[in-house]
Amino acid sequence: MLTVREAAAVVRELRENRGWTQTALAEKAMVSRSFVADVEAGKSSVEASKLFDLFQALDFEIALRSLTTQEVRW
Repeated sequence: MLTVREAAAVVRELRENRGWTQTALAEKAMVSRSFVADVEAGKSSVEASKLFDLFQALDFEIALRSLTTQEVRW
């Protein structure tokens, strides 16, 4: 199960692997730089829809997987 802290680490890793600043990612995702900083800090009160915007800007999408059946839903 992905925690907020784990999501924060993934966002930071993907951003850094692309050589992007927080500002560059924020511009691509159309969110504020402070939002990116909050996500990367693991702040638990971030807005989920904006978190999805970050992953989309990084060319990733979120899928739901059943813990019991392993069925994946988009």
